Amino acid sequence: MIPKSVVYILLALGLLFFLPKLGMPLLDPDEGLYASIAREMVTGGDWVVPHVNGLPYLEKPPLYFWLTALTFQLFGPSEWATRLWSAISALGTVLLTWRIGRRLYGAPAGLMAGVVMASVVGNALYVRRASTDQLFVFCLTLAMYGFLRDTERPDRGRARFLLFYVGAALAVLAKGFIGVVFPVLIVGLGLAAVRRLGWRELNLVRGAAVFAAIAAPWHALVAWRSPKLFNFYVVDNHLLRFLDARRYVEDDVPSSTLAFLVASFLWAFPWSVFVLARRAPDRSPQARWRVVMVIWLGAIVGLFALSRFKHEYYALPAFPALAVLVGAAWASGRDIGRWLAIGLLGCSAVGLWALWIGRGLTPTQALSGLAELNAYYRILRDQGVPFPFVSVSPFGELLRWLGLVLLVGWGLATLCWFATRRRAAFVALVGVAGVITVLIFRLVDVVEPMHSVKEAAQAITAEAGPLDVLVVEGTLEYSPALPFYTGRRFLMVNGALNYFSIAASLPEAHGLFMGTADLVRLWEGPQRVFLVARRPRAQSVVSALPAARVHEVGRYGSRWLYSNR
Repeated sequence: MIPKSVVYILLALGLLFFLPKLGMPLLDPDEGLYASIAREMVTGGDWVVPHVNGLPYLEKPPLYFWLTALTFQLFGPSEWATRLWSAISALGTVLLTWRIGRRLYGAPAGLMAGVVMASVVGNALYVRRASTDQLFVFCLTLAMYGFLRDTERPDRGRARFLLFYVGAALAVLAKGFIGVVFPVLIVGLGLAAVRRLGWRELNLVRGAAVFAAIAAPWHALVAWRSPKLFNFYVVDNHLLRFLDARRYVEDDVPSSTLAFLVASFLWAFPWSVFVLARRAPDRSPQARWRVVMVIWLGAIVGLFALSRFKHEYYALPAFPALAVLVGAAWASGRDIGRWLAIGLLGCSAVGLWALWIGRGLTPTQALSGLAELNAYYRILRDQGVPFPFVSVSPFGELLRWLGLVLLVGWGLATLCWFATRRRAAFVALVGVAGVITVLIFRLVDVVEPMHSVKEAAQAITAEAGPLDVLVVEGTLEYSPALPFYTGRRFLMVNGALNYFSIAASLPEAHGLFMGTADLVRLWEGPQRVFLVARRPRAQSVVSALPAARVHEVGRYGSRWLYSNR
C-alpha cells in the first residue's frame, strides 16, 4: 500500500522546486536546438530523423524531441512546453528515489531520500534546461528501481526484471548507448558484490526482446535512411566523444577532472556533505542490495572522472543514488552530527570568502567562476574574449547573498541538530537549498540576455517580409532558437562549423551555407537581407560589407541585428 501523504508531500515539494520559471526565454546554445527540432517535427512531419533549420541533426536520440513535439501539438510551441519534460522527468525521479530508499532502508529513509532528490541545488538550473539530461536520469532510475524491486521477488515469474529492461531501452532513446552501459555496469558490479542472483534468473531472453522492441526500431530506421549520419551518431558521437577524439573540430571545452568533481559536489549541495555519513546496519534480505547504491554513485562519477571528455553536469545520473544514501544516513542519525560540524567549518570558510570577494569581485574572477560551471564561458575564456556583461556588480551581490545563506542557514541547521531537534535541522537544510535555488534563478536572469535570441527574433519578425533573406554569422548552434521564434530558415555565413560541418555536406544543405564573398553579393543585391552577428562590427563579417549599405537595426543582448536597407 502506497502512503498517499508521502506522495503528496513529494509532489508538492517537487512542484515548488521544479515549476517556477519554466516559461523564461530559451537560453541558447542548447535550449533553442531542442525547441526548434521539436517544432520541425510537428511542421515537417518527420519523426524519425530530427531536423533543425531544415537540416538533419543526429547528435542526440529522439525521445525528448518526441515528447516535446507531442506537447507542442497539444498546447502549441512555447518555452514552458519545451522545458516541461525536464520538470516531469525530475518529478518522476523524485518518486522513484523515494521508492528505492523505502525498499532498501525503510519508510523514513525513503521519504528523506525523495526530499533530498527534490532539493539538490543543481535542479534549479538543470530542471529549467531543455535537454536530455533529466529525462535520462529518470530512465536510468526507472531501470535501477525495476532491478532492485525484483531482486528478492522470484514469485514475479515471467515479468521479473522486465521494468529494468524497459528503463534501459528508454535510456538509450533518451541519451544514446550510455543508456545501456550504465545499467549493465551497475547491475553487473552489484551482482558480483552481492552474489545472490545468477545470470539465468535475470529473465534475459524476455528482457532482451523487450529492450529490442523499444530501442531497436528507431536505430534501424535511421541506419536505413541515412547510413552516413548513423555512422556519425554511433562512432563519433559516442565512442570518440568519450575519448575526446572526435573526427571534426568541436567548439567545446570539457571540464578538468578536478573541476568536474567540484562541480558535482556543488550541484548536489547541501546534501553532498553527507555522502560519506554512516548508515544503520541491517541484515534483512533487502539490505544486502544496499551496496548497489554505492556502486551506482561510484560507477558514474568514476567513469566520467576517467573520461577525457566531460562537462560539469555529467554526474547528474548519480544523484538518485546519492539521495538514497543521504536519506538513509539522516533517517538513522548515526553520523549526521559529525558531518554537520564538518559542513559548518567548510560553509563558514566559504561563506566568509564569498562575503569578502563579493565586495571586490573583478570581471576576470567572475568569468573564471562562470567558466567552471558552464562550457559556454570556458569557450569564451579560452578564446580570450573579455567579460561579456556590462557590470560585474550583480555577480558580486549574488556571492554576498550566498555567503550569508551558508553562514546563517548551516549554522541554524547545526544548532537545531545539537539541540536534539533533528527534524528541524533537516528542514533547515531544505530551506538552504531553497534559498540557493532562488539565487540561481537570479543568476539566470542576469545571464539571460547573453544567451537568449528572443528579442532579436522579435525584431526580425516585426521588420522582415516573407521574401526577405535571414542570415546568421557563424554556426547556428549558438543561436538555434532563431528558427523556433521566427518560424523561418536561416542561411549561415562561414557557419560550416562543429556539427554543421557534417550537415553542410548533406544534400539538404544546398543553398544554406555561404562564404563572405557570397554574403557581399547577396547584400548588394535587390533582396532585403537581415544579418544576426555575435561579434562587434570590426571583428565580424560585417566589416567586409559595403559600409554605406550596413544599417544597424539594434543590439539585443549579445547579438547585433543588421540590414542592407
